[in-house]
Amino acid sequence: MAENEERLTESNSNVNTISELPGRPFSITVELPLFLTMLGLALSGTAVSNIILYRTCVISLNHTVDECKVFLSPARKNETIHLEDEVQKYAAFVQMVKLVIESVVPAILSMFLGVWSDTHGRKPLIIWPLLGVSISSMLVVVYSMLENLGPWWYLMTSVPFSLTGGYSVLFTGAFCYLSDITTSSSRSLRMTLLETAISVGSVIGSVLSAYLLIAVGNIYLLLIVCSLYVLAYAFTNIYMIESLTGAIEGGFTTVLDVLLIKEMFRECFKRRPNHMRAQLLLLTVANSLSIFVLYGLFGLDYLYTREKLHWALQDFTMFSAVSTTISFLGAIFGAAVIQKILPINDLVFSMVSFTSMAAAFMIKAFAVTTWHMYLSSGVALFGALSVPLIRSTISKILPLEDIAKVFALMCAIDGVCPLLSPVLYNAVYECSITTLPGAVMILSGVFNVASAVMIGYVMYLRWDAASTAYQSLPEQS
Repeated sequence: MAENEERLTESNSNVNTISELPGRPFSITVELPLFLTMLGLALSGTAVSNIILYRTCVISLNHTVDECKVFLSPARKNETIHLEDEVQKYAAFVQMVKLVIESVVPAILSMFLGVWSDTHGRKPLIIWPLLGVSISSMLVVVYSMLENLGPWWYLMTSVPFSLTGGYSVLFTGAFCYLSDITTSSSRSLRMTLLETAISVGSVIGSVLSAYLLIAVGNIYLLLIVCSLYVLAYAFTNIYMIESLTGAIEGGFTTVLDVLLIKEMFRECFKRRPNHMRAQLLLLTVANSLSIFVLYGLFGLDYLYTREKLHWALQDFTMFSAVSTTISFLGAIFGAAVIQKILPINDLVFSMVSFTSMAAAFMIKAFAVTTWHMYLSSGVALFGALSVPLIRSTISKILPLEDIAKVFALMCAIDGVCPLLSPVLYNAVYECSITTLPGAVMILSGVFNVASAVMIGYVMYLRWDAASTAYQSLPEQS
């Protein structure tokens, strides 16, 4: 029954007018550049956060260098306790503005690029953001060397990455690329492997960041990160082959065509049989809530553990490494083993993923000791499966010519999430930091419960459509 529901598309018969392209032989493609990108992000993330805390303390809040220099240390020291609330609130606002800058242009570009890539290929959607993040990382190095620049100057480093599409366009291009080169039978596993590559990069970066920071210092660490981004760009530009057969080159002027937006909305919101429009929109919203939570907690999870559990940078990076390792092992075990042995389709596993993440966030919200945080990681064993399995489901239930259009809608909504979630999350964190720091974790748990409910309703719609089709068979015969 699960297999029949997964195969059910817009009607009881096969509506695909384009036959599925044969999958290419397995080879490393988008996994490596995204691994290198996330490795660089993890290596630099907490170090940059400490620089922002220090510059906020010294330049914006006018405290002395002796008072603030401990913010640059990877080890948490009690000397900053009386400064934490004031400095964290200001630094959190700076980070919020940075995320908004990195999201404005990607939110606009994502409205065009999904449909545009049907004609001009998927590779530009991967190359452009990688070029942008390489340039931005170079500017971060310059910023770290100029010690008289305040935290607001850091925002300028985000401009190149924003203008070239940001993470929103990068991930959309990667998932579209995999959708082109895989078959429906291997797509769930390949998309999970992509998420695993991202997780592995985060794990290694989290483990090494504090040690590299101590060994080489801020500037050389950021130079290493810059080299990783450049390598990812070079690999993509030289080695990766365009996945779309017959793609034609298109310049920037071909991107900003209003007809592309009209086509995307027409195909995504048109009425479809078997409540397919409702299913697509529910899956899209559930996926975007995951992105909403991800961007909302970006940077705040480190600040939360500093405030609630008095963790140092090394404590946090070790937890991040263990948590991410558990997450990607659970994802691989779920997609490569459990789904092969048991008749569990993508939607069921997505619902399990959202439910486990909701429980994990609740544990984090009320954690009082270190082992509570590690317990939450074990509970969220299958937490990383939700996004790749939702995208895999969409690619299986839609006609081939509509997949990129729906992915474009998902990209557009994902692009809006970084505009809204930092505002909400930072506001909640600032209001509750002294009374209930875990409020942002509770909020994240609620969003995951909502996503699980949406997935459950999609499962019901597909079960109802499959039952109706089965009951109509005797009448047709």
